[in-house]
Amino acid sequence: MSAASHHADETLRLATLRAMGALDTRAEPLFDALVRSAAAASGRALALIVLVDADGRGLAVHGPAADIDEPSVLRVLAKASSGVLAIPDARLDPRCADDPLVAGAAGIRCFVAVPIRRGESAKAGALCVLDRVPGTLDERQHETLRQLARAVAQVLEKRPVAHRNKPAPVGTAPSLRQPPESARETEPKRRTHAALLERTGCLLGAGGWELDLATKAITWSDQTCRLHDVPPGFHPSLEEAVSFYDAGARPVIDAAVRKSIDTGEGWDLQLPLTTATGRRIWVRAVGIVERAEDGTPLRLAGAFQDITLQRRAIAALEASDRRYRKLFQYSPGLICTHDHEGVLLSVNPAAAKSLGYSVGEMIGRPLTDFMRAEQRPRFAEYLLRIMRKDSDTGMLQVIAKDGSEHVWQYHNVLDDDVEGDDPYVLGHALDVTERFRQESQLREWSIHDALTGCFNRRYLAELTAGPAAGWGCIVFDLDHFKQVNDTHGHARGDEVLVAMATFLRNHVRPQDAVIRLGGDEFLVLLRGAGEELTQGVVDRLDADRAAAPIGFTMGATTVVPGASLEAALGEADRRLYKAREGRPKRAT
Repeated sequence: MSAASHHADETLRLATLRAMGALDTRAEPLFDALVRSAAAASGRALALIVLVDADGRGLAVHGPAADIDEPSVLRVLAKASSGVLAIPDARLDPRCADDPLVAGAAGIRCFVAVPIRRGESAKAGALCVLDRVPGTLDERQHETLRQLARAVAQVLEKRPVAHRNKPAPVGTAPSLRQPPESARETEPKRRTHAALLERTGCLLGAGGWELDLATKAITWSDQTCRLHDVPPGFHPSLEEAVSFYDAGARPVIDAAVRKSIDTGEGWDLQLPLTTATGRRIWVRAVGIVERAEDGTPLRLAGAFQDITLQRRAIAALEASDRRYRKLFQYSPGLICTHDHEGVLLSVNPAAAKSLGYSVGEMIGRPLTDFMRAEQRPRFAEYLLRIMRKDSDTGMLQVIAKDGSEHVWQYHNVLDDDVEGDDPYVLGHALDVTERFRQESQLREWSIHDALTGCFNRRYLAELTAGPAAGWGCIVFDLDHFKQVNDTHGHARGDEVLVAMATFLRNHVRPQDAVIRLGGDEFLVLLRGAGEELTQGVVDRLDADRAAAPIGFTMGATTVVPGASLEAALGEADRRLYKAREGRPKRAT
């Protein structure tokens, strides 16, 4: 845009403001109602009407946005493009990311500004809605804001008529002032204005009202009548108007009105009401006192809005929250939340009781405080999994206050749908300690020989089916064991087997395995052993034969990682038979 064009547009805008009598605008009931309606219709927290003079000073008719007083963004909004200006997230918009309203304490994220126009082109400012969370409006909300902006413009256009007897402000160019309109010119505009406000009220479910304090006469808009289920044009007495409110709400209204007359402050209440047809609703009642120049109260004016659906939604959310809290508090399941580092944010009583702690003793501590040191690397792996996949299921071994070990079977999910907060993990678990012990016991029984306590062939089958690791393999066959059974009986034979198992265990490391293959056959597997280590064990066993409960023959080999354990056992057997052929045997 050229400098000349920009100057012409600015001159036209200022002329529009002065013609509307807007540069001396003060807060009025209708402005306040329109601003609050804009906030309600858009679902945004803040709304205001922004007018800007030649010095760039923001003149705002404030609703709930009284704390938004920096001029910079207001100026941008008021001088926005010809259409609706929508900024879903100001922090991501380079035009305003560094603005004090965005980066400062106000923390504004969402901007929407709708032009206030006089006629089709002349622009006087903007009707703005703002919020501290990012978001967008749908087309219906945009259209409602456009209707409200037209209503603001028409209200402003009436101001020159209302103030036609006032002297022109100092410094105002005479050529920019509009001559007073005649009653004939004003009446059609008044009707248009009234129709526009009525349509807007229908869209928002809101209506206006006025009470003359001298005559006690009450005037309701058609929409206010509809809210009360009475015909349009109904004029209630003061007693009738108050009687629509529930008995408990009437003293609240009376106190608000008295305070407003005494202090000049308005009121904004949410109250239950019963309509003429017996329909129970909730309304938002907004009002202020209008005074004469000498300060005498003249009338009360304000607006009604049906907020029944909003109240129901809030009540449903509150009920849902109460149900969740009761479920959290009284569930026998173990429920907790933790952050991305595993620090506990909340713990329900059942989870704390499971470990013998109070809730307060657990909150704020990392879950690793309740684990053995060797378990903590696995917990770090769990945190990586759940952050990557959004959920995780498994077993967690934790230590109770008394030092006992518990097993929790958990299913945890990552909740990252939290506005303005860090993601957290919601965990649900069952204490399966007893079941885990029973299952562990059954497994131990299933892979151990009942007589000798050695591992059995089932365990060997699991090793054979798993990944091939490096092993040293030594197979054993007891010499003349059948003769022991036949001569001394099976009880003595069992004693020999048990003693032989003990002899073998005493010659290997804790990580090695002694396996009874069946009958009088044993196998020793040396984990990760090469030829040198395996031969060292063979030599020690050979040197200590005199301590064995019975003579034995052995054959040894090694298995490199990736090779077949089964093939290696066959080779060890072959060497055992070869060794037996080459030396005499002894029995006990």
